[in-house]
Amino acid sequence: MSSPILSARYRTVTVSDVRLFYREAGCSEMPTLILLHGFPSSSHQFRYLLPALADRWHVVAPDFPAFGYSACPDRARYVYTFDHYADTIETFVRALNLERYALYLHDYGAQVGFRLAMRTPDRVTALVIQNSEAYYSDGRTSAWSALETYWRDASPPNRDALRDAVFTEKGIREEFLEHLPTEVVELIDPDTIWLAWTQIKQPGVVDALLDLHLDYRTNVDLYPRVQTYFREHEPPTLILWGREDQYYTPAAALAYQRDLPKAQIRIIGGGHWALESHGPEVIGLTREFLSSTATHSMGWRMG
Repeated sequence: MSSPILSARYRTVTVSDVRLFYREAGCSEMPTLILLHGFPSSSHQFRYLLPALADRWHVVAPDFPAFGYSACPDRARYVYTFDHYADTIETFVRALNLERYALYLHDYGAQVGFRLAMRTPDRVTALVIQNSEAYYSDGRTSAWSALETYWRDASPPNRDALRDAVFTEKGIREEFLEHLPTEVVELIDPDTIWLAWTQIKQPGVVDALLDLHLDYRTNVDLYPRVQTYFREHEPPTLILWGREDQYYTPAAALAYQRDLPKAQIRIIGGGHWALESHGPEVIGLTREFLSSTATHSMGWRMG
């Protein structure tokens, strides 16, 4: 029988009038690791990572508003921007009384996590950044073109074009499968794709996430400040990068060395969703890094 501490618990909390779903594993007396997910997934993408780390860490993974099992507030009362997501997660962290924590950041979760780290740098003990850029030009591919067209001109035709390109069953499948070779595609659980598409089809979600996609341009503007945060605070950092990522090549991972020369960088198999296809390797590297970091951090207590 599995330990109730190692097993994930599935919980909800209301913060700032928004119901957030989250997964939690491990003992709250252990060092905390917050997992922030990417688009178009949810905390579901961490379903194996939580119990795999819960013997030594208190692991918490929320769903952002309009993702997963969290509520999708009406756009008239909730502004779908990355700044607002950071506000919501900051309130969530306070509601759970999480004082210090490491962050595992993927995709859109990184853009929220970077904001959180810059706001309260003394609370962040370490960063694990998986396939998430903080340097606009390094490694960028043409796969960004449809989204960037929408940033630069948010006209109704461009919004509809992005809706048709991404927010369909085919578009969501391609987000996960990219242009990966068959042997990698066969490692990605089709339930993950189906769940993401099922959740995105819920009322109001597509338009909320189109608003969020438009706000991605603010992340690009923020990158110089993120890089300054790296240089000034030098958080212990592990960069994990699936080498076949359709959006950014491994050059995006190597770019972190400019501002985090001590960062550990690991280029691994798979693509943007390397945790799906190469989960055991990602889990092993994350455990090794966090264990090493914990022994050198006064804010972390090891059991």
